[in-house]
Amino acid sequence: MQTIKINDQTVNVDIVAELADYDWYNARWTDAKLIAASPFRVDSHPSFFVNLEGDYAGVWGDSGALDTAKEKGNFVSLLANLRGWTYGMTADWLLEKYGFPDVEKLKLSPRLKQLEPLDSLVILSDMTTPDTSAYLESRGITADIQRLYGVGGDEEKAVMPWRTKDGLLANIKYRRVDRKDFWFEGGATPIDELVFGLDVVYRERPITVAINEAEIDAMSWCAIEKGGIGVAVGGSSLSDAQRELLLRMPVEEIILAGDNDDKGAKLNQQLKMELGGHFKIRYADYKGEKDANNFLNVN
Repeated sequence: MQTIKINDQTVNVDIVAELADYDWYNARWTDAKLIAASPFRVDSHPSFFVNLEGDYAGVWGDSGALDTAKEKGNFVSLLANLRGWTYGMTADWLLEKYGFPDVEKLKLSPRLKQLEPLDSLVILSDMTTPDTSAYLESRGITADIQRLYGVGGDEEKAVMPWRTKDGLLANIKYRRVDRKDFWFEGGATPIDELVFGLDVVYRERPITVAINEAEIDAMSWCAIEKGGIGVAVGGSSLSDAQRELLLRMPVEEIILAGDNDDKGAKLNQQLKMELGGHFKIRYADYKGEKDANNFLNVN
């Protein structure tokens, strides 16, 4: 049994026994490490390892990984990938199995769907970048930030395109400037299959990305932090498709940047459970303000 951290709880886990449930090809077991062919891709020369003891017990890596979500992580993320479960589901299962007393009995759901191929998305005809929005500027989203995200608007509405990581236009959000009414492009890709600003992440390659509920909050991070980039999921919960998109981001650190209320706290907790084994994590500190944009405009 080895001692590992799961959701800030210290737990003794039988790492070797858990790994023994799987077939490992070209495997070499020692007391300290398992070295084997990658379980996530075709691998003729063993390039995958799991530490079996010590301070880094359960930490794993795949030096030839083709998918950043399956390149390295902790023991929870490894089992989640092997089983096809979410990170949070796997963490709860381990806590229940190895004696954490407060976890309720779980009913485990089936394997998560894989991401749909890109050609299943509804790709819209591309649009010219809209004019700079005076409304967005009044919210602290400068002309430069608007150009970075390809947003803008006119006297009646703000226009905020949602794109794939490759920059293909998949939906558009329109927001009235005189009240909080908004709507999306009809017949487009559902928002819960996209992440606003993901194309900016892949284009700019920042070290850190802030994950928000709304687009204006996401863009606010460009002004809050030097080199800051934000993305948005469009609400206070994370879909399976959005989780997969976020897991693949080429970044080192994420900021949990949900709104400063109960729904935002719920999103932050979900993000921590789902993504915590893959990125460094820190929480946004809004100093009592409601969200990232409010924080920007009082500082």
